[in-house]
Amino acid sequence: MQSSKSEKKSIMKSMESFGLDVLYPSSLQQLTGNTILQEKEQEQSKLERNQGPKRTRLVFTDLQRRTLLAIFRENHRPTKELQITISQQLGLELTTVSNFFMNARRRNVNKWAEEGRPSSTGSSGSSVSSSAVSCSTA
Repeated sequence: MQSSKSEKKSIMKSMESFGLDVLYPSSLQQLTGNTILQEKEQEQSKLERNQGPKRTRLVFTDLQRRTLLAIFRENHRPTKELQITISQQLGLELTTVSNFFMNARRRNVNKWAEEGRPSSTGSSGSSVSSSAVSCSTA
């Protein structure tokens, strides 16, 4: 047992000679204690943030939906200024309008891929769809 203590001391000395930090039991315990306290504080702050009522899902009115779809048919990527104008006119948040166009672009690509036609951007992700179109036209 005595040899293991001397071995530990020699290992610690050699680690220090190489410039490595040696954590002694008291400092290790202190580090672990701080980490546990920090984790508890983080969990507590998460609980406090999640205490509020859950946001209800926004459902577009018929006018909002038709307007957004009409604009999307004309322009898949409206500028930020145009998005701000749209959000003000329709009474929506800018993030809602931005998300609508992002989701609409995503859905538009998915529809093209499902129907077996290449997308307008040329990234349908399937070589079968382009060959199906060329076969049907020949």
